[in-house]
Amino acid sequence: MGMLLSGPVESFATPAGCFASSNAGIVTIGNRRFSRSWRITERGLLPVSILLDGQELLAVRNETVQEEIRSRFQVYGAPLTQTGAPALHALLELELPTGGMHYHFAVSSEVSAVVVERTAPESSGDFPNKPEAADPTGLEVDPDVAQAVRDRGFSCCESFRAASAHLKLREFVFADQTDRHDNLLRINEYRLATVEKIALRGTLFAVEDPLSGRGIILLKFAPLPERRPLTDPIDFEWDAETFALHGDRYPWAVIGFDGGWMGLTRALHLFQRELRCVVPGRDGLALSNTWGDRNRDQALNESFMLEEIDIASSLGIDVCQIDDGWQRGVTVNSVKAQESGGVWEGYYAANAGFWEVHPGRFPNGLSPLMARAAEKQVGLGLWFSPDSSNDFANWRRDVDTVCRLQREFGVNWIKVDGVKSRTRAGEANLRCFFHEALERTGGKLTFDLDVTAEIRPGYFGMPEFGTLFVENRYSDWRRWWPYATFRNLWELSRAVPPVRLRFECLNPERNQDKYGNDPLAPYHYRMDWIFASIMVSSPLLWCELSGLSAKCRAELKGILALWRNFRDELHAGVAWPVGPCPDGTTTSGFFTATTDQSICHLILLRDLDREETREIDLPVKLTEYAIATIAGEGRFELAGKRGIRCTLPAERSYLWLRFSR
Repeated sequence: MGMLLSGPVESFATPAGCFASSNAGIVTIGNRRFSRSWRITERGLLPVSILLDGQELLAVRNETVQEEIRSRFQVYGAPLTQTGAPALHALLELELPTGGMHYHFAVSSEVSAVVVERTAPESSGDFPNKPEAADPTGLEVDPDVAQAVRDRGFSCCESFRAASAHLKLREFVFADQTDRHDNLLRINEYRLATVEKIALRGTLFAVEDPLSGRGIILLKFAPLPERRPLTDPIDFEWDAETFALHGDRYPWAVIGFDGGWMGLTRALHLFQRELRCVVPGRDGLALSNTWGDRNRDQALNESFMLEEIDIASSLGIDVCQIDDGWQRGVTVNSVKAQESGGVWEGYYAANAGFWEVHPGRFPNGLSPLMARAAEKQVGLGLWFSPDSSNDFANWRRDVDTVCRLQREFGVNWIKVDGVKSRTRAGEANLRCFFHEALERTGGKLTFDLDVTAEIRPGYFGMPEFGTLFVENRYSDWRRWWPYATFRNLWELSRAVPPVRLRFECLNPERNQDKYGNDPLAPYHYRMDWIFASIMVSSPLLWCELSGLSAKCRAELKGILALWRNFRDELHAGVAWPVGPCPDGTTTSGFFTATTDQSICHLILLRDLDREETREIDLPVKLTEYAIATIAGEGRFELAGKRGIRCTLPAERSYLWLRFSR
């Protein structure tokens, strides 16, 4: 099993339009729109061409042809990843003076991207991770330091010769551990000048020629630099002539895009959908989870959860999920933690029956809940924490546990928490846990991978295994504001498809005293406005449904009914953030388009914006569409071929439009 890409699958057809070859020292792989070529050298592969719609994105290299190097080349068809789209895979083995080097390439037919996994001879460049400086001025590394570590065996994934003197770089700086971070994506722009060298750490970079709007995205499938067990001091480098991606402990993708900023987001979204295909009925569903009301596990019992399932069904929520406390064992977050000695790893050592159903809270097991959920056509989900101790040495027992829960109780949605991926061995075992659990259940399990704390795979470390549970926010601690959650989704959607993100909607009427006269306090917002602000994501009702007032339930039920009618369209392609970044005083939202752009949606939310009319530019020709109002209040008119002028008459109102052609 590779780190990301699939191995051969018997009788799996190669997707139409994809090709791969190795001839006269040149390796080529691609599809109808995008292709890459490398020259085989004694140091490995040297990129010589990237073609996007027939346009070359690299400068020509005139290196001397070297003596032929012995190689073996194999092509086969298989899914891109375990949960991905059909793809063509190519394996290349090189016999180099420094030892054997292995490449695994993959390309699908629908996106302009090639994925590469490389296994190279072990280098001496294993640098233990160090914490970030307390007051950093940026991630740029001094060139002298970069050269020093390179001389110690620093590895380069690929080096690209710039085809223009006017390139600009976008650096995507993500933050996880969202329990203590609330600015989750910062995008820095640089000019790649011939007089300045740049060295950066990160997982995602985009190089664009502003004259053409075309460019190259470099995506590393790794945790954030500060979370990696071993990190390279540089991930991206510009040496005033070429740009390079460094550190080959993790796979990477090179993605071509055109259309400037809008095209960059489109390419990123469509590619990530190939890594884990969006399946209606499995992905993008609305989950409820009672933990957001901070009662932790003290309310959990059979009668309470039966009522939650009934209310979830009446509101139109797809899955009712039970958080920490359904199990016999006690964690550090339990209300019984102090008296019972709660743990956060080493679960089997603490209690051999840790993952049995709690006999006091659920004396009849989970069967009554399973039966009620089936009757009410609601899915059942559970919280689970893989045992991080000894580098996930118990991962096979954890697989047995989640497979048993799926088999016996129909639990298809698992929220994964408590992960501490401290070492490379731990990373590998954690990946084995997810891979084997999906394999044994026939892909029925859907995981939410928590990025709120500790050392976890993050946004791109293991994208094929499920949704990202982005943040814990509680009104009990005065840490939840609807606009702030809206803002984090809006910002992340510039790079990550919202359907990959689990974002929360709380009970806005709780804890009003903690917010005083704050004009942006949750209690000022209608439940349908709050849900509309996150409904392009995979929504989470982060509260006890039985605690919602009749007013909140009515508002939620109305918009959920509409959302269920159209959610497959909302999740069927690209979702661009539109308007200014939400800050509580804006009119902002999302514009979604199916892959073929035949159906689009515009969701605009006015907060405390002083102006009731705003004009938005959209990435399609609006004159080609019929436009209908789905929900909300307000009016609209076209403003040129791509502009729309919307009037939302009241503060904290929203307008939902559907475009069809």
